[in-house]
Amino acid sequence: MLEVLTNPNNFFEARMKGEESLRIPVFIVLISGIIGGISAFLQNSMTVKMMSDVPPEAQSIVSIMPTASAFVAVVFSFIIWVIVATIFFGISSIFKGEGKFNRTLEFVGYGYIPKIIGGIISAVLLYNFISTAQIPAITNPMALMKSPMMLLLFIIGILFMLWSANIWVFGLKHARNLSTKNALITVAIPVALYYIIMIYFLHWVSQMGVM
Repeated sequence: MLEVLTNPNNFFEARMKGEESLRIPVFIVLISGIIGGISAFLQNSMTVKMMSDVPPEAQSIVSIMPTASAFVAVVFSFIIWVIVATIFFGISSIFKGEGKFNRTLEFVGYGYIPKIIGGIISAVLLYNFISTAQIPAITNPMALMKSPMMLLLFIIGILFMLWSANIWVFGLKHARNLSTKNALITVAIPVALYYIIMIYFLHWVSQMGVM
C-alpha cells in the first residue's frame, strides 16, 4: 500500500494484473470522509463559538451545525469520489481511453490516501487552534474564512491535492490505457478548474467587508 504513495506507476501496473476490487478504495474514502468530518465539526464548532447575537429561534439550528456538517462531509466524500472518477472517465474518453469505469473508480479511490494525511494535519491544527486561541465574537461567520488559520488550511489542502493528482495521473494511465501525457491532461483539467474556483472564492472573501 505504501508504494502507491512512493511509486504509483509500479503500484497501478501491478494492480492491473489483479481483479477489480472497490473494497480497499471504499475504506480509504470512508476514512478520508471521517477525518474530513472531524475537521468540519471542529471548524463549525469554532464558528458557532464565535457567533454572537444568535436569535433564540435559531439557536437550536446553530447548535446542530457541527454534527450536521460532519455527517455531510462523510456522505459527500463518497459522492465527490464518484463525480471525480466520472469526470476523469469522461475526459479520458476524448483520448480514446479504454477500460471499465469500476477500474477508474478503484484507482481514483487510492488517490484519496494523501487527503487522509492532509486531513489529519488540518484536524490537529484546528484542534490546537480552538484549544489555545482567544476566539473573538463575530456577527458574520464568513469572517472566519479570512483568518490566517483558514489560509494555512487552504495551503495544506493544495499541497496534498497535488499529491493526490500525481497518484491519479498514474492510476488513469493504467486504468484507461493512456499515455502519461494524456493522463496528465485528463487530471490537470478538473484539478486546475477546482483551484481557479477556490482562488476566486478566496479573492471574493478577501474583498468582503468582514472581520
